Amino acid sequence: MKFGDKLYELRKKNGYSQEELADKLGVSRQSVSKWESNSTYPETDKIIQIANLFDCSMDDLINDKVVDVESTLRKNKNESKNIWDSLLHFITDTVTMFSKMKFSEGFKCIIELIILGLLLALFGNIICGIFSSLIANIFKFLSIEKIHIIKETLFAIFSLVWFVIAVIVLVHTFKLRYLNNYQETVKEELKDDSKNDVKNEINIESKKEKDKPFEFLSVLAKIVIFFIKFVAFFILVGFAFASIGLIVASVLGIAFIPTHIIFLWITLLLIALSIIFVQIIILLINFIFNRKIKILAHVIVFVCSLVVIGVSIGLIGVSVQKFDIVRDGSGLNLETETIEVKYKDNLVIESNGDGLSNQYKYIIDNNMRDGDISLSREIDKRYFEIYTFDDSKDMMPVIQVTESSKDPFIFFKEVILKNLKDNKIYTLEDYGNDPLVVRANENTINKLKNNLKKLYLIEEKKKNNEIDITVHEDRVYFFNGFDGEYNAINDTIHYYDEGYRCKKEIEATSYGDKIIYNCNWIEEDE
Repeated sequence: MKFGDKLYELRKKNGYSQEELADKLGVSRQSVSKWESNSTYPETDKIIQIANLFDCSMDDLINDKVVDVESTLRKNKNESKNIWDSLLHFITDTVTMFSKMKFSEGFKCIIELIILGLLLALFGNIICGIFSSLIANIFKFLSIEKIHIIKETLFAIFSLVWFVIAVIVLVHTFKLRYLNNYQETVKEELKDDSKNDVKNEINIESKKEKDKPFEFLSVLAKIVIFFIKFVAFFILVGFAFASIGLIVASVLGIAFIPTHIIFLWITLLLIALSIIFVQIIILLINFIFNRKIKILAHVIVFVCSLVVIGVSIGLIGVSVQKFDIVRDGSGLNLETETIEVKYKDNLVIESNGDGLSNQYKYIIDNNMRDGDISLSREIDKRYFEIYTFDDSKDMMPVIQVTESSKDPFIFFKEVILKNLKDNKIYTLEDYGNDPLVVRANENTINKLKNNLKKLYLIEEKKKNNEIDITVHEDRVYFFNGFDGEYNAINDTIHYYDEGYRCKKEIEATSYGDKIIYNCNWIEEDE
């Protein structure tokens, strides 16, 4: 940087005009103008005065190798003043540019910036919504209200960060699209009249702005980078946990390789995914701590891993085609498991915790005492068991009959892995769909059947002492919300708010009458 350029920067940063600087140095304004345009150089005594005035060394002033005028200032210079000055210069240049532009040109500039701002706002709203939802899903173990608060807080933080990014983009776009072009135009005009001191200042200012970006934009950029690194840290933690899971799964896959060749391909797939995740972790660490990245090495490892993933997926697909999928549980040793329960008023028995689409077989056994109920199902007692628990629905007591696995790992080892050697996969997709057998005397069976009809629309087929029952759908439906409790025992409603009422409608179906309640506030009905 030449002497004249440094003198101009120092004069501007200290708020002096050419006339004021000339008065302090005891020279004419034209002399200062010639110095700043690098047409002439001051005498030695004037250079000493300039160094003392601006608190810098003579060597910094006359040494052209010093390209940054900031290095000519003393270390105790107020940095915040420089940032403020750069912002003021930007505002001044913007006002000057608009004052000299035609109305149509200024209007076009404003419209372009508004359109760009709207596009940034739309895109930012989508990005902030996606990222806040993804991170909030990590806290699924919390209540819905807390997850909502976390999501809204993250959305607000991301929106603030995006706002700063949008401001930087708009300002830089404005500078590159209009302000720089305007300053270049002024610079070309100044070539024809170098004696015009006012235009010389604009010309030199254009050169300085081109050489160095605005300091206040650098501060905003640093803030944005901090928040980006903050988000990157959480992404890093997620990939770290995922990598641990992939590594553990890879070790398990190696252990199962002797069982079937498919585990070799699965293990290769998991290892390749682990390598990619580790690569991502390394890149994130380098980004967060500003370390240099060897892009070529990462690209080579990434491409090789993708090749392994593609080959592994293909080999897995070939192996799966050779499997015979068994869905009916025919490989199990089914035995009858029985549970005894006692009848109580309005009791309903449901299978698998869900009355819909369930199959039941009621067997009338008049040798049983009144109130005694026997529940049974065909299961493999080595791996599964049935149990009951008390529940309620629409004020009616319910006994839920469900089935669970005793030890999933033993079942996987003795059934799944053992049959893989013969290229068979037991999915048990259709296993457990046999009807729940309910055995009791006729009086108890009739009570259970009538109680079930209060909750569901059912289809029954009777043959001798057996009744096959299929539950099709709920008997009672509420629309427009429901602010109260429904009592299926006597078909009554208890309202929590007296201003809330439901209108009852009956819809005939092939399995019985469906009850529909349309609920609204009384004011809305009126």
